[in-house]
Amino acid sequence: MKWSSTVLALAVVVASSSAFAPAASTATLHRRFDGFSSIATTTTTTPTTPTVSSSSSSRLWMMEPLAQEGEWAAYLDEQSTGLVYYFNAATGESKWEPPTSSFPSVYLEPDQRVAAKTKQKEYKASVVSATTSTAAAAATSTTSTSTTTKEAASTVKGEQENDTSGGFPFFGSRAKKTEDLADEQEADTKTGGGLLGAIFGRKSQENDDTADDDDDDSAVNGAAAAIAASTAAAAASKPVTAAAAAAATDTTSIKIDMSAYVLPHPAKVRWGGEDAVFIRGRSFGVFDGVSGAEKLDGVPLYSVTLAQELKAMVDPKEFLSMLELTQILTSAAEFADKAATGASTAVVASLSDEGELNVLNVGDCTCAVVREGKVTAKTKEIIHYFDCPYQLSEDSPDRPRDGTKLKLKVKKGDVIVMGSDGIFDNLQDVEICELVSNQKTRSSALARKVVERSRRVSLDVSADTPYAKLAKRNGDEDYSSGLGGKVDDVSCIVVKCS
Repeated sequence: MKWSSTVLALAVVVASSSAFAPAASTATLHRRFDGFSSIATTTTTTPTTPTVSSSSSSRLWMMEPLAQEGEWAAYLDEQSTGLVYYFNAATGESKWEPPTSSFPSVYLEPDQRVAAKTKQKEYKASVVSATTSTAAAAATSTTSTSTTTKEAASTVKGEQENDTSGGFPFFGSRAKKTEDLADEQEADTKTGGGLLGAIFGRKSQENDDTADDDDDDSAVNGAAAAIAASTAAAAASKPVTAAAAAAATDTTSIKIDMSAYVLPHPAKVRWGGEDAVFIRGRSFGVFDGVSGAEKLDGVPLYSVTLAQELKAMVDPKEFLSMLELTQILTSAAEFADKAATGASTAVVASLSDEGELNVLNVGDCTCAVVREGKVTAKTKEIIHYFDCPYQLSEDSPDRPRDGTKLKLKVKKGDVIVMGSDGIFDNLQDVEICELVSNQKTRSSALARKVVERSRRVSLDVSADTPYAKLAKRNGDEDYSSGLGGKVDDVSCIVVKCS
């Protein structure tokens, strides 16, 4: 298969009052291939952790930072929101978002996570209570009962229900920034979601774009309806035309039919193989375990752990930005570093209702978008050298921030095909397009067709495959003819957009 990287991790988790920079350590690289291991030696040195500036306040001086970069340090707001904030000791500036893209990931210890979650729930309760009170007061002040008012109220209410960005005053424009921020916070604390999304609770493998509503949403929705009615009454003097009413109910949202199918390597069927997938709401991912990486008996596989963590952390109602995808995959990888064995590549994606697709790829899995019978966009694999992709593991220097990214606006009729290299090493793009071109076939059947075709080709020693050509160019004697499939674990996710 491929090579695994075993190198001193570059990220240091600050979890005690003192941190020591280890001396230079030896690192090894193992080929990700069953049957043999070739080793190369390198040396790396981890930089020391910066300390808090003496110009910080006495309160911050007594607090232990969760992570630091230069004058910036991350702290847990234990008094109010239960979220992580960032403070600059030199300027006195503070913010909710990480100050730089390179700021170290924040990890909370189990007791901190429990305390943070408790405080988040308290904050959530106060927000809902305040919002409901405001909405009720606004509704009470409404006295107009004209027919036009009722029509306007109905129209505005429809707009509120279709507005996924916040809608009513408290959660509108200004609050949207807090909402975006909270999604990042939840990724750091591994609870999934955000301030008004995940802090408010988080609610297959086949998914038809459905998700359960949280019980607490009833209070929020009730507040939205009351404020909508009040807003409609204020606008009652303006007639509501048929065209305006039609525009209010019109939607351009992308509906999805999404399924996954996994087929283990023939020699790994007994224990399920090393590929794993996750689907959660409109977010999904494929994780390809590294066969050549050393593994401990009885310890969960790294790829499987990543899939489980992502599924637990992702809010099915939320669309993840590229930054949020990076943060949540980083959080899952940090957990897997401590709880799992082996190594894994990863490709994760999130699709908005409006069709915005974000994809993050670490390694040689692939996500392709098929439009009108052709591949219109495709992720770029990232490798160190032939058969040695970027990968995540406790000892790997590769991190999610190193991955390649794809942003695309999908259209109705597009088909997203995501898979491990067991798919794309064996099938040409044109073959994949032919397999998923039938718009009447459900995603579950399409995913299975792609996987089963990949397996048949992988067993054909005379097949014309992308991998065989690449292996020949790199001097692999087993593929000196430039022909032949590559037997591997095979996993695929198909998303039909309509």
